[in-house]
Amino acid sequence: MQPRVQDAVAAMPWGDCLVPSVTAAPDLVAEIRRTHGGLVPEWAARFAPVPWLARTMSEMTSLPFAHLSFRDTSLIALVVSRDNSCRFCYGTQRALMRILGHELDAIERLERGALVDPDPAGQLVLDFARKVSRGIPRAGASECAALERTGRSREAVAEIGISAAFTVFANRASTLVALPPSPIERTTYQVAGRLLRPFLVRRIRFHGRQLPPALHNEGVGAGVVAALGTSPTAGVLRRAIDTALASPVLPRRTKLLMLGVIARSLACHRTELDARTALEAEGMAAHDIAQTLDHLGSPALDAREALLVPFARETVRCQPAEIQERLRALSSTLALSREELLEVVGTAALANTLCRASVVVEQC
Repeated sequence: MQPRVQDAVAAMPWGDCLVPSVTAAPDLVAEIRRTHGGLVPEWAARFAPVPWLARTMSEMTSLPFAHLSFRDTSLIALVVSRDNSCRFCYGTQRALMRILGHELDAIERLERGALVDPDPAGQLVLDFARKVSRGIPRAGASECAALERTGRSREAVAEIGISAAFTVFANRASTLVALPPSPIERTTYQVAGRLLRPFLVRRIRFHGRQLPPALHNEGVGAGVVAALGTSPTAGVLRRAIDTALASPVLPRRTKLLMLGVIARSLACHRTELDARTALEAEGMAAHDIAQTLDHLGSPALDAREALLVPFARETVRCQPAEIQERLRALSSTLALSREELLEVVGTAALANTLCRASVVVEQC
């Protein structure tokens, strides 16, 4: 007998949420509501203390694509979230797709670990998304060329890569704080469909809309952003990087060190070079940077960085329950405030995203 659909989600190990819900600022709520077609996802109240994190989560999950169909983005999100064992994202995405009556047979095959798209071209998309999600070995020119031979434009191939990378952001942010399962999972699908379908359809109609472009593209991640061209994802990624590095919650140097370590782990040479350049501009000596990236430590690091740098490395590929407990212990040891913990989470999620998204420069 085949397992029931809901069992795969229920079996995913998951801890208690590390951050409480708060009342988000009205302007932030309004912005998220506009981005999500009238809905305010439950994570908004968890991420609100660090506005850039909430805004980035909002934009990256709002279907900001010009060259992909809703079917593409839905299945990419489903496959990548399953690959990362993200209890929150996978359960939510599956529930939304079921409410919309979308690909029920495919979802059930995925639960059995054997999702095969009946269209060979569609299967190439899912295989490519999984490879971007896993990071190592990196997706190569041959995979990109295979997608282009199916009739996909270079811009569409780039958006497949960035769609998978944006899902990684949602997966890491949700996993690290252990977001509680969405209430939508407990709702009868027929009832939920009648209530939520108008909002979901409105959100789908926003798909491919032109978000504000990146007005200035320089510094960390500039090569990746430039490679995205006129895709709305370029502006999303540029704003995420700039607002994350400008946030005063954690020192800029600390965030750059986390980025550099994750880049090294994922063999993302372009992002590692960006991080090195930015760290030198912060006044850190080149040999101290090299020692940190080579050995996950250096006498030049302060007490907090000495623990956050190896933690960043652990987020590249992790088991949810283990990394949640690791972050809980780290937060206690360092006496992190709620805002600091969330910025650690957001920085790790963004670094994992950027390093995987760089496939659009290096190969595609």
